Amino acid sequence: MADRFDLESLMRSVKAVIGDRPWSTAIGQLSTVVAEHAATADAAAAFELYYAHWRNMPGTDPRHPGFAGYLLQLVPLMRQSGPCCTLEQAQELAAAARTVRDPQWQAHITGVLALVVVHDTAATNADPELLEKAVEDLDAASGLLPATDGTTAATATAFRIGRAVARAEHARLRGGEGELDVSIEELTAARRGLTDRPDDQAYLTCYIACLRAGRAYLGRDEEAVERYIREQEIALARLPRHHPGRDSAESWLATNRTLLRNLTFQRTGQSWPGPRPRLDAGRRPDPTDPYALVQTAVEMIAGAADDGDRAAMAEAIGLLHEALEQCEEGGEHWMRCAAQLATAHLFQSGLVRWEPKPLSHLSPAGREIIAHTDQAISLLRRVRRLAEGPAHPMWTHVGCLLANALRSRSMMMPQLRTAAAARLGKESREIGLAALSGLAWNVLLQSGTGHAMEAGSRAMEEMCLDVARWCVLDGELEDAVRALDSGRALMLHAAQVSATVPDMLRQLGQDGLAEEWRTAGTGPLEPEPGPFGGFEPMSVPRPTGPDVRLRRRVLKVLAASPYRDRLLRTPALAEIAGALRTLGADALVYLVPTGELVLPTRRSRTIPGAALIVGADGTLRSVALPDLRLDAPELTAYQAVGGAGGDPRRRGGGSPRRDAGPVTTPQGGVPPRGAEALDLLCGWAWKSVMAPLAAEFRGSGDSHGARRGRSRVPSVVLVPVGALGAVPWHAAWRAGGPGRRYALEDLQVSYAPSARTLCEVAGRTPPEAGASGSPALVIGDPTGDLRYAGEEAEAIHRVFYPNGTYLDADTADATEVSARLAGLRGGVLHLACHARVYPGERHSAYLDLAAGSRLAAEELIEGTVRRIAPGLVCLAACWSNVSSRGYDEAYSLATAFLTAGTHTVLGTLWPVPDEETSLLMYMTHHYLRCEALPPGQALRRAQLWMLDPQRTIPPEMPARLAVRARYIRPANLVGWAGFTHQGW
Repeated sequence: MADRFDLESLMRSVKAVIGDRPWSTAIGQLSTVVAEHAATADAAAAFELYYAHWRNMPGTDPRHPGFAGYLLQLVPLMRQSGPCCTLEQAQELAAAARTVRDPQWQAHITGVLALVVVHDTAATNADPELLEKAVEDLDAASGLLPATDGTTAATATAFRIGRAVARAEHARLRGGEGELDVSIEELTAARRGLTDRPDDQAYLTCYIACLRAGRAYLGRDEEAVERYIREQEIALARLPRHHPGRDSAESWLATNRTLLRNLTFQRTGQSWPGPRPRLDAGRRPDPTDPYALVQTAVEMIAGAADDGDRAAMAEAIGLLHEALEQCEEGGEHWMRCAAQLATAHLFQSGLVRWEPKPLSHLSPAGREIIAHTDQAISLLRRVRRLAEGPAHPMWTHVGCLLANALRSRSMMMPQLRTAAAARLGKESREIGLAALSGLAWNVLLQSGTGHAMEAGSRAMEEMCLDVARWCVLDGELEDAVRALDSGRALMLHAAQVSATVPDMLRQLGQDGLAEEWRTAGTGPLEPEPGPFGGFEPMSVPRPTGPDVRLRRRVLKVLAASPYRDRLLRTPALAEIAGALRTLGADALVYLVPTGELVLPTRRSRTIPGAALIVGADGTLRSVALPDLRLDAPELTAYQAVGGAGGDPRRRGGGSPRRDAGPVTTPQGGVPPRGAEALDLLCGWAWKSVMAPLAAEFRGSGDSHGARRGRSRVPSVVLVPVGALGAVPWHAAWRAGGPGRRYALEDLQVSYAPSARTLCEVAGRTPPEAGASGSPALVIGDPTGDLRYAGEEAEAIHRVFYPNGTYLDADTADATEVSARLAGLRGGVLHLACHARVYPGERHSAYLDLAAGSRLAAEELIEGTVRRIAPGLVCLAACWSNVSSRGYDEAYSLATAFLTAGTHTVLGTLWPVPDEETSLLMYMTHHYLRCEALPPGQALRRAQLWMLDPQRTIPPEMPARLAVRARYIRPANLVGWAGFTHQGW
């Protein structure tokens, strides 16, 4: 009879059963082999027998390390029969087995222990540091196993897959989008090597599609989530019922269906028509498995909330209570479970029918709502204390949830308890503002602009706006400004910080870390074959620059240094006021639209729109704008036709362009419906915003005007929130006298992505753009298909910058342009060319240059081109100031140049007609060079010149331009209003 404690013999039997098959196809047979060898009820019980036997062995027994190693290698198989082998036991076995000094043996032991860590950590949301160590161990172990032997090659493949899974789970817990993309690429490559193992290939397809669906959900890409769900369904149909990963794959699919249901509800306001998960005897999760309990509850919550199903929500709350009792308090799994339970309580409170009126809080419904809300607040406070600060990935989400709950609770207080309500309101503001600091941290953590965008969107722009509205409601305007700026232009902020990281590290004595950051980066990745033919989609942004682990190390150092405020804090009022004085502006004005303040308990309140005005004298005031609404008919009609020149996302194979053609009949440029919608939009802009704003500043034009050439009209810098960023506010008009009067006649209007960016730009050395002797680079029609752009650029170069450099279709390729930008410090760059915008792509906005080359916004702030310092950049190209990554990110070619070091940028909001643009740009440079006006005032004067029917044509203007000037129609907003000014 065989010795049941001979594990070496058992390992040979297991390998004989497996043969060339994947072990997952023989799981039932293998479990039987182990149980029969051990003479136990099942393989899990065999572990307990063998572990006890090993513990009783003397440490000096020569069989001691080998027995430990064989037992550890059997653990993944034994666990298929039931729970066995704790992480501590696995670590104990590994420590003993490693005393055998054989490299391949040690590689096996290290790799198997890491797989156990990955399984346990992923299942329980345990310590992410263990996952990070597992990634390193699996990488080392797979590299030590020879590929010549079939068995060890299969083990090495398993270790590489485990490494990718560990990386993905680490990213899920710690919020590294670039790290997640790397894991998806590794898993995709591993899947190609499993052609002889179709079951495991199908399982891996399910997992990859689950990860991709999660990424698509962050980008609110409903179509992509649906596509990945279909991939999962196809792969799941190919996965045998007996496969050990079948339950996990079904759980992933259920989770992604919940995500799709959420997106559908957000878009339509209607519940998704799919079946709702409910508890029954056949699908009740294992009551001893807290992870399974949480997963089932999460699947139920979304459907119950959509359907108003209080009974289903109560069932989900019950499951979460069961799970929480089994979690170790303070651990990652406890924190996530508690946050989910708090969310369920808030949802349940919102499902209770309740009409607020005197003493209604004492009614049964009122008491139930308060009970659920208080339980949620208690749980969230505990989780927030454990999160400690913005470095924790739950900090922002939990803080925002708690702030919302406290705000709801304050609104439930009886009228006689106004002091208590005020205390809760203050706490909600403070916690909300602290939570928003996590937005900057999470964006700084990401590798690449696309990942930063997703991290920012995950924080929900709406939350920043909600906190700002609470502050306005409470009369705390300074806090409102902080809240608004916390969610704006975070990618630009991250780029500004990243560019100076080496200098900050060297100042802290971290020279090695500074060099590691400077030299980090990755090359482009090619598309991979898809699971069912074709190629994997390339819409997922690829990581660039330092990876997440390096970023996390660097942020930890900087957060513990005096540079912490630079990373996370928004500018104080005094800093904003100082920047305004430096720039010669009177005020920074946030335009905040009217909105419904909807709380987790489904109570709502309308908060009127407002202009928050930060004065150059340090004062702060609010002007009510009740008509400033995102659902205003004029704004929605403008958006419906795609703006003045069509939506760049709707052009199919075409692209945004500066269109060539006569002024009177633009060819392919601005459709008549777009021009009409623009006209109506600008009429609304006057009534809703610019009329009260102009009245507010009337007579204040000279209060901060010491700079040469300072306009007598007041100067304001606008920060429009959300979709308000599409409006050319300087072109707002009202009827007056014989014609119209425009806002730019009463105000000097500039724009800024955020107060952070404004202060950063103001901190640069004052420019002398356009000054005599300053360098100039003029680029005209580099693609050879914009006749008037070429004439414009040639005239500007010859008349105003004869000593500058002129590049055209023969010379203006991206390499040449980038090289010359480096030497343009303090000078002028004028670009008359095509620009293209592709929202969400890796290169989301770029200039078309000669020989088919491009200069992308991302290259300006991520790549070798960045940290240029021209005094002025004129982007006479279509859509050059249209954000390609969401309105509040304000991420465009114009802001990319600004972030890269330019002092002043002129950009456009739509496809500008070639002929009128040539005149407007010529006159801008005329006022800049001949009258020595600052760039913002030069642009304004040029726009006023376009509006003047009696305009005087400068004697030096080339004859062909002068002829066109006689035929300009001032009422045609499309021809002049698209240009905006940012910076000095």
